[in-house]
Amino acid sequence: MTPTTILLILSAIAPALVLLGLVSLHIRKPWDLVLPRPWWMILWAVVAGVVSAYLALVAEEALFIAPWTITSLGALAFFTLFAVGLAEEGAKYIVMRGMLWRLKPFSEPYDGVLLAAAVGLGFGAAENIKYVLNLGFETALIRAVTAVPLHGMLGVILGAYLGRAKALELADGKTRWGLMFGGLAWAIIGHGIYNFLAFQSNPLAEALLWVCLGVTAVISWRLILWTRSLSPTWGGTGELAPVPFIPPVVTPRTPWVAAGLGLLPGIGQMYNGEWQKGWSLLGVSLVNIVSFAVVWLLIAFPLESLFVLLSWGLTLGDKPEEFLLLLGDTPVLWILGSLMISFSLIGAWDAYRTALSQNFDYRVAPPFRERFIQSVSFAYSGHLLLVLLLTFVPLLMPNGGGGGEPLEFEIVQAPTTLNGHKETPEGTPQGAAKETKREKIAQKIPDPPKKEKGTVPVPQPEEPVQAQQAQGIPRSYTDYLSWKIRQFHDLYFSQVNPDEYTVIRYVIAQDGTVLEVEVLPESSTTPPVIAELAAETIRDMDPLDPLPPGTGTVEVLELFWGGATIAKPGSLEERLSLLPDGRWIQPLQN
Repeated sequence: MTPTTILLILSAIAPALVLLGLVSLHIRKPWDLVLPRPWWMILWAVVAGVVSAYLALVAEEALFIAPWTITSLGALAFFTLFAVGLAEEGAKYIVMRGMLWRLKPFSEPYDGVLLAAAVGLGFGAAENIKYVLNLGFETALIRAVTAVPLHGMLGVILGAYLGRAKALELADGKTRWGLMFGGLAWAIIGHGIYNFLAFQSNPLAEALLWVCLGVTAVISWRLILWTRSLSPTWGGTGELAPVPFIPPVVTPRTPWVAAGLGLLPGIGQMYNGEWQKGWSLLGVSLVNIVSFAVVWLLIAFPLESLFVLLSWGLTLGDKPEEFLLLLGDTPVLWILGSLMISFSLIGAWDAYRTALSQNFDYRVAPPFRERFIQSVSFAYSGHLLLVLLLTFVPLLMPNGGGGGEPLEFEIVQAPTTLNGHKETPEGTPQGAAKETKREKIAQKIPDPPKKEKGTVPVPQPEEPVQAQQAQGIPRSYTDYLSWKIRQFHDLYFSQVNPDEYTVIRYVIAQDGTVLEVEVLPESSTTPPVIAELAAETIRDMDPLDPLPPGTGTVEVLELFWGGATIAKPGSLEERLSLLPDGRWIQPLQN
């Protein structure tokens, strides 16, 4: 084992060890650290976590006998929730019940948190070693603040339920299946949401990923404090008799001020001291505002919105321009606007009425504070989100969420192929068969003739030579370019007619930077706006993987067309259409 391998393994397990220390030690003072539970029990829980990683791997291999083809966000959600979340969290639950449940020291609520967190961190460390050995120190750094803590935090959530169930079982001998399966369900949901966001590459998903981690951290910390308060070994007082609720003294509020603030539903309620009601109404307000803003941007700035969605890897169906025209002709903005105004009036009225009557919800015992308006808020939010998901999710997908290039995932094991690309030309939305005329002629393309600076080279098929190898570019890199272009070209092909085509010239620097992207209008038949979508496809690839060693900066001519030979003999576009991928690459002449 080389020193580099040893360092990679240490970097993979280090975050798990640090987090394990934090959940295992009772820190009374900075210099007073106590390990209340036997070290062997914690070590055994870590071993159980490693076992659960291999159990999950077996389950996933059984689930992935055939590749999953995922062409919509709904399918991705199902995949991450049931295929990944259930397999991995289910494996942790199995080892908790099979290897740790009967341990004698496991007797208090926090013991469940400690053991399940250790299982999660053991799982995360085992999984992390595989990723880091394949992908290096940068991956170790990223996963140290994402995937590894997530496994520990999901263990805390699962363990809080299992620890409570075990303590109650020891007290009265009754098995609390509801608590145990409830903890498993919440762990699966948390894992599914994280992976659903992690498997996407758009900025919104990346931002929500950090929000997800932050919320999970807050929930985990509160569960740690709560279970420790119920565990005498960890400084808690154990179960206490419920304290009778005594309503606090009323704090008068000005009704008109409450009404004005209540125009943004939730703020007026918070002003009145009704925090639970305020947060529920504010959540609805944010759903309303975001929904209205998204639809308004799509209608008011259609082209800009399409480019932003394209940069996120999303489209609006096969014909986005038609969708936006239809969207603009519908009363959707009026409906959403009416909902916003109506809900604002409801929020203002509720805040005014409550301040006037001084019938604040904090004067009612916490279990009974869920009132009609909060139930309406949650129901309203759920139904509106469901409508938006059913409307937009099938559209906000490559190829409109149907057909096209499916997403294929290999979980636990890192991908071994170059970005998982397939050998199909990027020139057609559907791809073409490998044995085509272009593939056969590709073997006969020689070096292009020398050109003066500023002119465009025209490939000339003459002698049988390997075209791309002759330029020092291996075929695998051109396949990589084809795969990369297919990630972004859907918007262009949704707008172009079958007999139209576009030629793009661009430069690839040795480090993979894409430069000088331009449309060649004299060799293109698409309208300028549509041709620019092809150019934007190339720009969206930046940066690419570096060129092979020994290769300098190269110039590329790329044909975006329907796959057939173009009937303009001798033209640049006709010659490009005879190439395997409609692409000509040559060293850039300085």
